[in-house]
Amino acid sequence: MTRRVGWVLLLDALLAAILVPVFPHFLSPNEFSRWALAAAVVEKRTLEVSSVTGLLGPRFEDLSVKDGRTYSNKAPGGALVSGVGYLLARPLVGPPTAASMRPALNAMRLVGATLPVLLLGFLFALAIERFGGEVSRAPLLVFGLLFATPLFTYGLLLFSHALVAFALFGAFLALFLPAPRAAWSDLLGGALIGVAVLSEYPAAVPGLVLILCSLRRGGLPRLARIALGGAPFALLLGAYDLVCFGSVFSLSSSHEKFAVFSALATKGAFGIAWPSPAVILRLLLDPGRGLLVFSPFLLLAPRALGAAWFVLPRDAFVAVVLVPLSLLLLYAGYPNWHGGWAVGPRYLVAAIPFLLFPLAFRQGGRFEAMLLGASALAVVTTSLVFPFVPNELSLPWGSFALPLLGRGLIAPNLFHLIARPLALVVPPGLAIGAAALAIAPRRWPSFLFGAAATTAVALLLPMLRPDPLSARVARGYVEEVYFEQSGALARVLPASVGVPDPLRRRQAFEVMLPPRPWPF
Repeated sequence: MTRRVGWVLLLDALLAAILVPVFPHFLSPNEFSRWALAAAVVEKRTLEVSSVTGLLGPRFEDLSVKDGRTYSNKAPGGALVSGVGYLLARPLVGPPTAASMRPALNAMRLVGATLPVLLLGFLFALAIERFGGEVSRAPLLVFGLLFATPLFTYGLLLFSHALVAFALFGAFLALFLPAPRAAWSDLLGGALIGVAVLSEYPAAVPGLVLILCSLRRGGLPRLARIALGGAPFALLLGAYDLVCFGSVFSLSSSHEKFAVFSALATKGAFGIAWPSPAVILRLLLDPGRGLLVFSPFLLLAPRALGAAWFVLPRDAFVAVVLVPLSLLLLYAGYPNWHGGWAVGPRYLVAAIPFLLFPLAFRQGGRFEAMLLGASALAVVTTSLVFPFVPNELSLPWGSFALPLLGRGLIAPNLFHLIARPLALVVPPGLAIGAAALAIAPRRWPSFLFGAAATTAVALLLPMLRPDPLSARVARGYVEEVYFEQSGALARVLPASVGVPDPLRRRQAFEVMLPPRPWPF
């Protein structure tokens, strides 16, 4: 790993360390469901979470219910890994309360999401070297992976996507590195696939792809070693499902408390039906969610496959192609493909390292630098302001994040406790510093042009096609409630309309919820 790669990883770690992206009155369902499981296990020695859900309010969504008992609706792996953070924070912050939940969840996020992303960056650089890629391009590609794709976002939040991306790409390295085979590498590959499935049930599909591709070298004895490596995690998942839901084949998603999610789980197999071409297009090109809209840098991946074909071992090449394809087809059959309030198509995050890896086998240029600048601007700006983008917004870095940033608003970070100008400048400054270390000086004009162009397009689009009222209301609500800026809702609504009563009732309910205020 080159020194510049190390500096990019260090700046990403510093940025993650100063952020505390737990917003007032916003109980991020995905994150607090995992916090609830960790808190229940540590405090009460139970998998049942009702002892702490009182803090989350009666409308909290991401829970499952079986025989009158309440559980997290998530696969347990994310809470298991990030629970180390809870244990480390517990002596400092105390038991679960409205005051302790923010630092406890933030500690969990650092262990369960940020650390896996940093390890993924290290493994990505290692893979470039070991598979015969252009080592000189490692700093740029690691920057692209960590700062110019939605992996940036999910390394800052207590979702399981970053952990699964690390585990699947780590398994790829263990199983396909062009080196003399060793039994431990097969065991490690199986264990990492086990971690992925324990953390997200659908990871079984790309995990199976990796296993099948790896059997070209080793056959059944190798399959046995991989299975042996994954067996402890399969047993752990089976035991969890048996204790909580009565059967090793009964998943938490089959017992959703929230009626809408429960209805989704009844469609197809575990809620996933046949792939829809329309959903494939939206996963890639939707103006508010599409992977290629947020990260046009990835448009270069198909062209790079030709170069990768001549360098990668055949089984490794097939795996690099089929893992992203399997995830795309899988979630193209999921009605809730957008994943709620999020940055980009979060269910495709685990595919990103595989999509980006072929770029290590071709030379870059000005066009690549331009697309990299556009991607970094879109991802970093959106994520550093409010990384839970409402579904109604198109090109959200322009229609959502930049207007809030222009009002002096940015995600909670430690510099809010020192000086507001520093809170606004230091986080994006660290991202710019990482870009300066990763990108050759001769490519900076192209990089800056791409960033400026994507900013201009996002800001000009509302002038040509004004945002619908629902999008303006969503932005105003986030500003007023989660950033605690009084009057924001009234400002975005016509004076003749006023704030609708249902919205006022929702606001009155949410402002009473934790987490506590933050000094924006």
